[in-house]
Amino acid sequence: MATLITLLVACLPPVTLGYVGWCYVSPWGVCRRCAPGGKNHTCRVCEGTGMRPRLGWQLYVYLRRLHHDGTR
Repeated sequence: MATLITLLVACLPPVTLGYVGWCYVSPWGVCRRCAPGGKNHTCRVCEGTGMRPRLGWQLYVYLRRLHHDGTR
């Protein structure tokens, strides 16, 4: 059990920092609803663009906006 916890503690920061870096470099991902057939002009998820913001990017934008609104 202790080795599992040690392994999680050792692997969690690199994985988290890797995802944060990936979201910063490439904030837009392919829309999973439209991906098999290309752009779907009636898609409500991506509004027909074929691209949608990643979850990490959405969280970053939300926290940035929350901080900006709170410090006005």
